[in-house]
Amino acid sequence: MAKTKPAKKAKRKGTPRTPPFPNYPEWTTSRFYGFLRSALRSAYSRYPVKWAVLRAAQRPYQGTDKRVKWEYQCQECKGWFKAKEISVDHVTPAGSLNSFEDLPGFAERLFCGPDGLQVLCQTDHAAKTAEERANK
Repeated sequence: MAKTKPAKKAKRKGTPRTPPFPNYPEWTTSRFYGFLRSALRSAYSRYPVKWAVLRAAQRPYQGTDKRVKWEYQCQECKGWFKAKEISVDHVTPAGSLNSFEDLPGFAERLFCGPDGLQVLCQTDHAAKTAEERANK
């Protein structure tokens, strides 16, 4: 039985499309840089410096939940939180990656030293992110 090709999606009129990426025309330029950004952020999740900053902010859990082993101190409000309630944040945002010229600066800011990272609770991290976006 012969396979049939799926019907092409109709393009929306009036919506400009970014040009294709030269090395792989099936992707747009923005999709390629999104892919690259995602790959670098995935690598950052295994970055040893990030985990060292997290370990420096931990202490044995002092609550009643027996399933929790550690809690972490937020550098902003100085409160203690479970691992699900905190994140390791960049003091200076990593920024955008929209061209090959942005790549060195983005990677340098993303993979910074321990002085460029801080542990924040969800509330403080959301407030900091909102302030950064407002100032952008």
